[in-house]
Amino acid sequence: MDAANQVAEEIPEELLKSLPIPYDGSLVSFFRSLKQFLPQQHKFVEENEEYQLRLLEFLHAVKLGPRQKGAKRGAKRALHSDVPKEKTAQELTDNNELELRGQYAQVVLEVLKCELTRKTYIKFLLHVHDRIIPNMSKPLLLADFLISSFRRGGLLSVLALNGLFSLIQEHHLDFPQFYEKFYALLTPEVLTAKYRARFFYLADLFMSSSHIPQYTVAAVAKRLSRLSLTAPADSLPLLLTFTFNLIIRHPSLLALIHRTDSEDILVDPYVLSDPDMQTCRALDSSLWELKSLKSHYNEEVVKYALTLEDKLPTTEFDITEHLETDTQEMIDAVLGKELPENQPVKGNTNTALFDVKSSCFGALWDLS
Repeated sequence: MDAANQVAEEIPEELLKSLPIPYDGSLVSFFRSLKQFLPQQHKFVEENEEYQLRLLEFLHAVKLGPRQKGAKRGAKRALHSDVPKEKTAQELTDNNELELRGQYAQVVLEVLKCELTRKTYIKFLLHVHDRIIPNMSKPLLLADFLISSFRRGGLLSVLALNGLFSLIQEHHLDFPQFYEKFYALLTPEVLTAKYRARFFYLADLFMSSSHIPQYTVAAVAKRLSRLSLTAPADSLPLLLTFTFNLIIRHPSLLALIHRTDSEDILVDPYVLSDPDMQTCRALDSSLWELKSLKSHYNEEVVKYALTLEDKLPTTEFDITEHLETDTQEMIDAVLGKELPENQPVKGNTNTALFDVKSSCFGALWDLS
């Protein structure tokens, strides 16, 4: 059984029948017909969200898996060989898979030429890294779409991160402005976004490289530190541990937590409004915002803030413990603690609401 037939067997029959192209048993020819159909029906696709979602469901259902290196080598041998020979069963399978991936990629690009609804757009970005890119013959064909989505800002930028990071890490996409755009996403809104956990999980991966310029890491650490002043309590353990990890990975930034000159604290040289990480003067600043959290009302936040009083550990903090933390979880953690039965309390027992007993109020509100 060739690769196309194996893939087709895993696609629900109802899904194949729901598409306007009749399925004749050949997935490759089905993709060819679909590729020809979409340019002719752009207006229909753009006006029909249900059909857009059905197309996307079909693209997600195709599971070709990671590309096999042998397939590429086999194709090259066939291309450069001057001696005609009978193809082996494996080479036939490899060529069939390559053609299938190529047709799949063409259908994906045709879908993206349509003006997708916001719901379809978001759903595409959510799974582009694990359900679309692994099936593509040339994943870098999605680079323009993902970069454009990343530059749109807001939720779409956050969701585009996963696919974009996949292209940078696994397919060597060159995108010099990546960290600049990532820095611009560090706003108060990202702390309350629906996909906050995904964003910070990926951000931790982005910032794990030891080849990132020092000024870039300093700018990100300082921006996160400034965000902590107005951040909701449930996001503070995440911000603190994330920032500490940046310093642990880059010990040269220890000056940001050890700088104690009064002039540096009273007149912070950091320029929050400057989008350029190299000129925002984060390296000249300090993380005084994190030290202010030692007076926070939540004891877990205080525990992490007090880490600044001691020497930072050499092992990184596990930020995954805090990715999904919400306000209700923090409240439950506090209420779930057992208090001593005889809790000592210091105070004076009042006998009246007003201290001046000679006044009419003192006489009326005497509690003794």
